[in-house]
Order: sequence, then structure tokens, then C-alpha cells
Amino acid sequence: MKKILIIGGAGFIGYHLAKKLKNKFKIDLIDNFSRGYQDKELIKLLKDKNIKLLNIDFLKNPNNFKKISKNYSYIFHFAAIVGVKNVLNEPYDVLSKNFLLLKNAIYIAFKQKNLKRFVFTSSSEVYYGTLKNYGLKFPTKENTKLSALNLKDKRGTYMLSKIYGEAMCAQSGLPYTIVRPHNFYGPRMGLSHVVPELLKKAHFSKNKKISIFSPSHRRNFCYIEDGINLILSLIYKQKSLCETFNVGHKQSDITINNLAKRIIKITNKKLKIKKEKDIYQSPSRRLPDVSKALKLTSFRYKYNLDLGLKLTYEWYSTNIFNK
Repeated sequence: MKKILIIGGAGFIGYHLAKKLKNKFKIDLIDNFSRGYQDKELIKLLKDKNIKLLNIDFLKNPNNFKKISKNYSYIFHFAAIVGVKNVLNEPYDVLSKNFLLLKNAIYIAFKQKNLKRFVFTSSSEVYYGTLKNYGLKFPTKENTKLSALNLKDKRGTYMLSKIYGEAMCAQSGLPYTIVRPHNFYGPRMGLSHVVPELLKKAHFSKNKKISIFSPSHRRNFCYIEDGINLILSLIYKQKSLCETFNVGHKQSDITINNLAKRIIKITNKKLKIKKEKDIYQSPSRRLPDVSKALKLTSFRYKYNLDLGLKLTYEWYSTNIFNK
């Protein structure tokens, strides 16, 4: 059975990827749990005979990584310092640690005997500077020229770390594929994201109103299982080698205000919306052009927004809200 390594394997995307592939591969996970802990979902997953959690600090010298195999067919790099609050409070850590995490991941990739693909998870944030400086065309294509912001701008450090990471992959000589996820959501993603945050507000609301920020901003949301399946469809294709792909849903974007309305309906509450201003200077719109990925893979989505929100709410109600 072939082996894969998932760096950041206890996180949202890494966990769902491991769960998806556990019957096809032997899987090693690496995670320092800086954004979470070993919850019951992960503990259950780690009981599978094909999955192992390696106790390794990936920010240390890679010469000490004695437990890491040299026989991985695929390496997925999801580990990063993320989150708007982290970016604003620790911008230097975002730059330095995201660089070091990827540098060590590439070091491990170089050691492999027969690596088929190194998958780097970039971000929709790479378009942020272009949007601010020049405006973007929507849907946004992968070949859009990327632009930096004022280098003193803390908000742009995560974007810079991902752009630099893409450049590292492109110059590494590895058999890589870069993916730029756009607003993946679903079970076990934490609460500091717009979908679970709104689900929580609606579920626990004792008033007749809930507050939402950036109500006019628009986002394209992709349910986690569709996102994982599209990434896997891409990396198994030879023509995806050394290419970059937007990964999101083919459906159009939706305002945060209308997202809140759908969530209120799903939670079966009678609530009104109190619109608040944007407090984080977030991009006013994100809408990927995913035609490049779809043409290569002939991928078919299984989850529209209403179904994805329903399944996400069911999971949070059972595992988080009602406990």
C-alpha cells in the first residue's frame, strides 16, 4: 500500500483528506496543534490501522526528522499560520514561520525515493493585493497578475507568505501542484470562520436579531467534501503537474447578508439581521474561475450551498452546540 504524508494533518482540510484516503493509503500526519487539540473525531481517526500521528515539531531543524519516511508517493502541505487575528497580531510570525514550514516540507520532499506529487495549499488571499491596487476581474483566473501591498501592511503578510510559497514550489524542481482553496466550509472547521460563526449566532440567539459584519461582501463557498474530491481529481492527472489551480464551487458567489438569511432558515429561527460594518478590511469579493480545474478533471459537484450548510449545521448541533 502506498504512503502519503499530510503536514497539518489534524487541521480542517488535512483531517478530511486523511478520512477520505484512509482505505487507499498508509497515512502519516504531522501537526503541532497550534490551532486545536485532539478532539474525538481525530482520536477516532487515529485508531485506524492505516493512520499514524508523528510527534514532530515541523518548525525545528529537519535533520532531526528521524521518523519521517522516504517512501511517500504524495506529500500534502497544509500547515500554516492563518487567521486574521494572527495575521494582525503576529505578522512577523506569519511570514517567518510559513516560510520555514514550507522550506522543511520541501526538504522532506527532496528526500523521497519516488515522489509522485508535492501538493502546496496556497490561498485565495494571493489575489488580495491585486484587488486592492488595481481591481480584479470576476470570476478570477489563475493567471491573474499578482500584486503586493505596502510592505508595512500587516494584513498583507499572509498573502505574501503564500505568494512566496508558490514561487518556492515553482523553483524547487519538485513534481508539484499548487491549489488555491476558496472558502471551504463544513464539519470540524473550528468556530472562527464565517459559516460556523453565523450558525452559532443563529443557534444560540435569544434576541430577535443577529449581527453580521461585511454584509455586502461576496464569497463563493465550497463544501469540504467537494473541495477534497476536486483536489484529488487534479493531482491524479499528469497535466496538473507544475500547475496552479483555483479550487472552489462553480456556483456564483453570495453576499454575507444572503448567507445569513439561508443560515437563519436552516436553523429554523425567526431572526432579523443587524448589519454591521467591515472591521477587518477583508476583500469585498472572492469568486474563483474554476474552469481550468473542471476542464482537466471532468469533476462533478455533489453539494450545493443549502445542502452543505444543512450538513454543517447538523454536525455542529450534535458535536458542539448541544454539549
